[in-house]
Amino acid sequence: MKYLFILFLGISTFLTAQVQNSFPYKNLDLSEQLLNKDTFYEGQVNKEEVYKIKLESVTKDLQKPERYLVVGVAEFEGKIKKLEGEIIFKEKFKVRDSVDGILLFGDFNFKEKTDEDPGTFKGKIRIQTDETLVKSNMAGNVTFKGALEKEDGEIDQLWFGNFFHNDIDKVIFR
Repeated sequence: MKYLFILFLGISTFLTAQVQNSFPYKNLDLSEQLLNKDTFYEGQVNKEEVYKIKLESVTKDLQKPERYLVVGVAEFEGKIKKLEGEIIFKEKFKVRDSVDGILLFGDFNFKEKTDEDPGTFKGKIRIQTDETLVKSNMAGNVTFKGALEKEDGEIDQLWFGNFFHNDIDKVIFR
C-alpha cells in the first residue's frame, strides 16, 4: 500500500509539472506590445490574398498571467469582422549573437464574431524584441502564423504581423 501511495504521488507530481506554464515574463504585462491601435497587422491567406487584423483590446488574465484576452477586427476581401480570443505565451529564448535579443513564443486562438461565414484562427505567435523593450512595453516584431478554419470545414493557411516577411516559411515558430 505504501508503494502504491508513492507511485500515485509521483504520477500526480509529474502531471502537475506538465500542466504548469513556466513562461518567465508572467510578472510583466505584454498587452502594449500586442496592441496595434491605429494600424493593422498585415499578412496573407494562402500566400496570395491580403489579410489584416487589428487588436483593439488586450487584457492580461490575472488568474493565468501567461494568458491574454483579445478583442479586435479582421479585414479580408473588403469585409470587416469582429473577433475575440486568447494568446497564451509559453517560451522565451535568447537570440544567438545578440546581447539583449529574445524570442517569445506562444499559441493564439481567435474566433470571428459574425453570422456570415465565421472562422476560427489557431496557430503560433512569435515576438522578436530586446529584453529591455519587453520590460518597457515597447513593441518588437510580432508575427502570427496558423490556420483559418471556416464553418464549412475549409482550412486556409495564414500569417500576419507588424512587418512584412519576404518568405514566411523561413520564420521559426515553436
